[in-house]
Amino acid sequence: MERSKPRRRRNRGLERLKTLLIVLLSLSAVYLTGLALVQNRVASGSQGLLGGIFSLFHPQSAAGSADSGGAGQFTAAARPVRIAVCDGVNRYALQYNTAQTDKLYDSVGILLGEALSSADSPQTTTEAVWQTALRAPGVWFDFLGDIPLETLSAWTGEGSLNTALSGSARRIAVALAEDGVRLYYHNESDGLYYTCKTAVTYEGHMDGLIAGYGGNGVPFAFELGADSGYEGLDPYVLISASPPTPTVYRAANPLAGLDDALISDLQQALSFQTSYYAIPNGIRIREGQETLEISSSGIVSYTTAAGTASRYPVGGQSGSNLTQVVETTRRLAADTVGRYCGAGRLYLMEVAETDAGLEVRYGYSLNGTEVSLTGGPASSFTIQDGQVTAFTLRFRRYEDSGQTSLVLGERMAAAALEALNPEGRELVLCYSDSGGDTVQAGWVAK
Repeated sequence: MERSKPRRRRNRGLERLKTLLIVLLSLSAVYLTGLALVQNRVASGSQGLLGGIFSLFHPQSAAGSADSGGAGQFTAAARPVRIAVCDGVNRYALQYNTAQTDKLYDSVGILLGEALSSADSPQTTTEAVWQTALRAPGVWFDFLGDIPLETLSAWTGEGSLNTALSGSARRIAVALAEDGVRLYYHNESDGLYYTCKTAVTYEGHMDGLIAGYGGNGVPFAFELGADSGYEGLDPYVLISASPPTPTVYRAANPLAGLDDALISDLQQALSFQTSYYAIPNGIRIREGQETLEISSSGIVSYTTAAGTASRYPVGGQSGSNLTQVVETTRRLAADTVGRYCGAGRLYLMEVAETDAGLEVRYGYSLNGTEVSLTGGPASSFTIQDGQVTAFTLRFRRYEDSGQTSLVLGERMAAAALEALNPEGRELVLCYSDSGGDTVQAGWVAK
């Protein structure tokens, strides 16, 4: 019996060693997991180590994690269709070319985000000061639609709001003035011009971003003077160096073949999961006082009875809630008509007060050119008491046909416009879509 004691002691020692190794391996696993979560936090902005470990045991649902509204989504929501970079002597301007304009915006758009996020309260200024700013070292942006400046500051500033800004604008400039870099904009709703001081640094920052582009012979109409043939135009039309050759697009109704898979996708995008019943040319879903109709004609509509709750809360109609209204409606539009529009791109047309409530409208654009859609905009949303109470979605899909069309030179188009309407009007290319299978661009006066 005495001989077995050392063997038992050796066995106990081995068991203790095994236990220690298990503990060390467990600690090592926890350390590696924590390290991975810390790295993930840096890469994706998670809520810290403890939150990451907690999420391992309580994963988010697919609905909760989808479209979280990250900085990239905000930035993509605001893309100008025209940009002009001026070094104080030469101007380099782009329009009617989405690929080139996006590339330029990726280089100089940081100035807009910095100017909007750091701008102080706006002050009115004169049109002469605005025109001087367009000739000064800086960048001019045209967003095609009228965007609330508070919302634009969130879209370009990685989600940060500047509540000092008020009103909305389509055309904005960040330019050097005597007292530093300023933000300038034209509020078309009241017709006034505004300016704000910013914290943007010129030397060693802005000067480097706007250098090296030179000029490409694209002036504003107001710079050409009398007897130029352009005096009847809106002064801020960019006059291209050569006539544009717009692409011809094939057009189609993506809801024409309304099948179960497509209906299911739209139900999911619009948060309707109950069964539907057939109506002429489509289907209808009723949930309580809410009604969703999907038509094979390409139109989807939603209504809710007055005084009842909507499934689309947006937080309010004014103040800091306006950005929440725009962002909520933008996501609904992007997940529906934006998902099926092919070569098209959605842009915010306007936010307007109407008798029915706050109206938010989005349109289609093709290669930086607006699309005039018969029947109304690509999507329109009505907001009352902090919720979407109605919307209409018009589905269209566009594909590059590989062909281009010829249009008049801008001088000839301007002369024709002046003969028809001598008042200063904006001359722009526009695609007219009346429901046919192709769309072509032509000159229109706005």
